[in-house]
Amino acid sequence: MTTTTLRSFCWMCALLRACASPTAAQDPQPAAPQTALHDAGVKAPLTLYPVHLLGQPNAQVAEALGLVLERYGMPDLEIAAAFTLPADTAWDAIPTRFAAHVKQTAAGQPARWHVYAQFLGTPKTGPDEVRFVVVDATGAVVCSDRQTHADADFQRTAAKDPDPLGCSTLVAERLFTLADWRKAPGSVKDGKLTQRWREKSGVPDRKQLAAMKTRLQALQKDLANARFVVLPVLRDGGQDAAAAARLAQACGEALGSAKATAGEGKLEVPPSSNEQKRLWDLARAVGKAVAGQQLAGEHRIGVDLGFDRERGSGFVHVVVCTAAGEPVVVDFVNDQNPVWTKAAPKELADLEAIAVARLRTLLR
Repeated sequence: MTTTTLRSFCWMCALLRACASPTAAQDPQPAAPQTALHDAGVKAPLTLYPVHLLGQPNAQVAEALGLVLERYGMPDLEIAAAFTLPADTAWDAIPTRFAAHVKQTAAGQPARWHVYAQFLGTPKTGPDEVRFVVVDATGAVVCSDRQTHADADFQRTAAKDPDPLGCSTLVAERLFTLADWRKAPGSVKDGKLTQRWREKSGVPDRKQLAAMKTRLQALQKDLANARFVVLPVLRDGGQDAAAAARLAQACGEALGSAKATAGEGKLEVPPSSNEQKRLWDLARAVGKAVAGQQLAGEHRIGVDLGFDRERGSGFVHVVVCTAAGEPVVVDFVNDQNPVWTKAAPKELADLEAIAVARLRTLLR
């Protein structure tokens, strides 16, 4: 899978800011419904509709928005069926049409607030505009908001993180500003959407993560005697044995007396727009490659690299497994990470250097 494909969830996967600048295009804010939303606080029951993205409703992006809101302290979030509109519908008409939809579909149900958002832009240029509307259960428009490059909040969020998570963060920030809510980070433990994301991503539970930590500590203590085999590197979905040989030599130098060699095998990681899922799929693929082999204590290293030179975006996924195929290190760096920014990679060789540096940091 190419970096463009991975980032396509970023404009097709992850999910975290105050009032608009005077140039923002703001819609009128009805006072009474907005006061009711403020009074409900962060525990307000909120229904999120699939986000309009690239001309289509996208439930995954609505879940990304929900993850941000859960992290801000909102415990009662639901994902609704898609709200669809003709492609040429002007934004000025959408709040009223969405309000009518909510009034019809939410009749007789417990009272909730409803949010519909649109992220406008292209995979190549990134977001150009982020807008959303909030409606109460009676069909009254509570507030609507539009943000573009001219707005400070847009610059702090969507412009710096030009994918659905950055746009979702902008919506969450604006919602909290307009409702005059205070964030309560950490107050929602294992929320509904967080659990759903973990299940979809294949992230292990806390017990399994604790076991990984124990295995890592054991490896760190005996690193001088450790032996590693670097499996053929995944590069934009293809296998690269030569890159594995380079990484093995670099790892041997970076990890001191530890020995690293290039090995054979094939890693099969299915394409995914969810970066966390792809990362943990890599971990499972390395474990599968090891299964049934007599490795005499050797650890296996799997590396997955993706790079879009034109946009300067990409990722470095690194996995270390025991001889039994149990994960020890499962780590990623992407273009939103300070490690990536500091390294400022220009070529795939720079990504290999990031992979080696991460192994050195994590294992030593």
